[in-house]
Amino acid sequence: MSEFSEWFEQTFKKCYCEKGNLVDKERFSEIVQLVLDNEADEESMAIFEHKIRTCMQSSGKYQEEKELRECLNEKLAQFKKEIPNDLAQSIRQSINS
Repeated sequence: MSEFSEWFEQTFKKCYCEKGNLVDKERFSEIVQLVLDNEADEESMAIFEHKIRTCMQSSGKYQEEKELRECLNEKLAQFKKEIPNDLAQSIRQSINS
């Protein structure tokens, strides 16, 4: 297991209580951003995908984050010509942070 995979697994576990329920939605959202940015490796993605398939709460939160990102990206694309480059870049960095 890579160093990233170990960190991912440990951080991911902290999102859940002993019963396996999602309790730290903020931390989970940070992990979702890594997944959506394609920064998670294969092992990490396997852990993430398993939980998404088996936990309704995690699946819902993931879909919410994914749809929000897609909506923001669509809006940015619509107004790209009207938004100065530095402002658009600043918004993108805020979204991806």
